[in-house]
Amino acid sequence: MWYMNEERQLMQNIAKEFVENEVKPVALEIDKKDEFPLKLFKRAGELGFLGVTFPEEFGGLGGDNTTLALIIEELSKSSPVLAVAIGAHSLLAGGMLNMLGSPEQKEKYLKPAATGEIILACGSTESAGGSNHIEHNTKAVLDGDEWVINGGKVLISNIHYANAYVVLAVTDDKVDPVTREGMSAFIIDADTPGFEVSKPEVKLGWHGSSTGTISFKNCRIPKENLLGPLNGALRAMFVSVRDEFLSCGPMGLGMAEAAYEMALNYSLEREQQGQNMYDRLQVTRHKLVKMFTEIQTLRALVYSSYALKDQGHLALAEGRMLKVKGAEVSEYVAREAIQIFGGVGTIVDTGVERFWRDAKVLAIGGASVEALNEQIGYMIRNKMV
Repeated sequence: MWYMNEERQLMQNIAKEFVENEVKPVALEIDKKDEFPLKLFKRAGELGFLGVTFPEEFGGLGGDNTTLALIIEELSKSSPVLAVAIGAHSLLAGGMLNMLGSPEQKEKYLKPAATGEIILACGSTESAGGSNHIEHNTKAVLDGDEWVINGGKVLISNIHYANAYVVLAVTDDKVDPVTREGMSAFIIDADTPGFEVSKPEVKLGWHGSSTGTISFKNCRIPKENLLGPLNGALRAMFVSVRDEFLSCGPMGLGMAEAAYEMALNYSLEREQQGQNMYDRLQVTRHKLVKMFTEIQTLRALVYSSYALKDQGHLALAEGRMLKVKGAEVSEYVAREAIQIFGGVGTIVDTGVERFWRDAKVLAIGGASVEALNEQIGYMIRNKMV
């Protein structure tokens, strides 16, 4: 492939070996038990997957974004939820720390996060407002040498397992709708008094992401736990979520590839009236052709977008397009794979139906495809693409 080089090929091979030997044997069980993939997460840290793009001085590999995409693609072929946990850790919370953190904050949090010694989570979503942070009401007030935080966040991944949370809170009278000033980021250790974590939600997909509500009741943190400039966190958050959106491309690609391979193999093995399904049924062949075409189309968009990112482009629209296209292609391919399997495709132990469930959540989690299409439309109208 045009986007491969020797270093990227090496990391992809390491990821493939990890998936084949350690992830694949337990992936279905993790989904069925809805348990956080802690052992795999820690192992990913040992292999360098958690800090691919972090600076070497803070425990990372100092690698490029395309390398990260290749790793996410491989992981998602077997355990999409592991990719979700890594995204919340490395791209959202870790991304904010990498952009805004002081040298002391990076030494304390980013360095051990890069190796998996600690786990991070990011608290940004609230029940009101969605992606419109102006409506958020979690607030932080400075009281002497401490910040006092009250409010709550919903649908936060890595809860209970995270050692530290990067949380956004309003620190001015209100968030300015034009400049987006008025919201700040904070680092909150999981054992801080006044910080509470709910029971993880039971969801359609992403089983094991450990996702739920966090709340703050007069939660006091040291003044120095302010992350980045006062009232200026949203700009960094837009970059952090851009990276999350980008990662949905290779995640969707990996899921689609896995579902496609399962359907193709089944069609070649399942015999009906003396012939396998692939040779006997034109409709099966055509389904697989369309699935393959969609996968290759997504692949081209994924790696051209990551190439732009590595060249220094903001890739704001591209990131959102990858979230939309990754969700659409993975859901389509997984749905058609289930159809090819027929009745057995609906059986959990077959292993194919979970890719459809995870793809459905991918279309909503982090930001819905509808909201992102609206943002892309704005960028097109204002010639930002």
